Amino acid sequence: MKPLTLATRGSKLARIQAGLVKEALETVGASVELLEVSTRGDRDQKNPLIQIGGRGLFVKEVETCLLEGRADLAVHSGKDLPYQIAEGLVVAGVPAAASPEDVLVLGPGKTEAQEDLNIIGTGSPRREVQCKQFYPEALYQNIRGNVDTRLQKLRDGKYDAILLAAAGLERLQPDLTGLTLKPFSTKQFVPSACQGLLAVECREEDTELRSLLQSISDPHSARRFAVERYMFSLLEADCTVPLGVHAEVSLDENLYTITALYDKKKETRQGTDYQSLCKELQKALLP
Repeated sequence: MKPLTLATRGSKLARIQAGLVKEALETVGASVELLEVSTRGDRDQKNPLIQIGGRGLFVKEVETCLLEGRADLAVHSGKDLPYQIAEGLVVAGVPAAASPEDVLVLGPGKTEAQEDLNIIGTGSPRREVQCKQFYPEALYQNIRGNVDTRLQKLRDGKYDAILLAAAGLERLQPDLTGLTLKPFSTKQFVPSACQGLLAVECREEDTELRSLLQSISDPHSARRFAVERYMFSLLEADCTVPLGVHAEVSLDENLYTITALYDKKKETRQGTDYQSLCKELQKALLP
């Protein structure tokens, strides 16, 4: 196989994630070079994501590289993918997942006491509506920027705490000196669909590459990706509606426990047919 070009966003976290995929492919004999792509979501660091389009903002330009033949494959954070990926493309690889949890990062000297947390930073309606269950009196303000930028804003005192994905902290390993982490379990705080998962995309027609990407996939993570994407596609909320999906998968027992959040409603179903469970959740949650 010829050397592969892997398209990725240019952020530090995106490059680390692309590096993980590159390393996995090289262990099975592929030669890979990275191509950094600027996306609309990266270029606009001021406006709230819900104002400029929500999901898909970090994906479209990367997918264009695949469709135009400038890249052979692309890596995305699974939670960034919109309901439908571009026609002609397919997610063919899902490597082992990082944590799906959300984390409240407390600023220097701050405790978990209500009186300490007056301003909490997040750009996610999902995170805001769930955090209000724990900190109802706090003011929730929008925050943009990469993880390091957000942590610096926290240290500068612009926020008392901020909400981040545990997966990003795991992969980036940023300096957290003086900060306190309060993880929320997936039962306390429903994650975004496919949070902590990486999605490796290629052209549908590239059967040899699809087979190669399948070889670097983790079966448990790939099944969780399929379930959460299916549930996400059924709910089809716009970016202003709090929406969360998390699936616990037991491959040995063929058992699924699926929890979904839509607006302020949360429901859980358990069984062996995940598509039927998702459709039950759809009926229970949608107005």
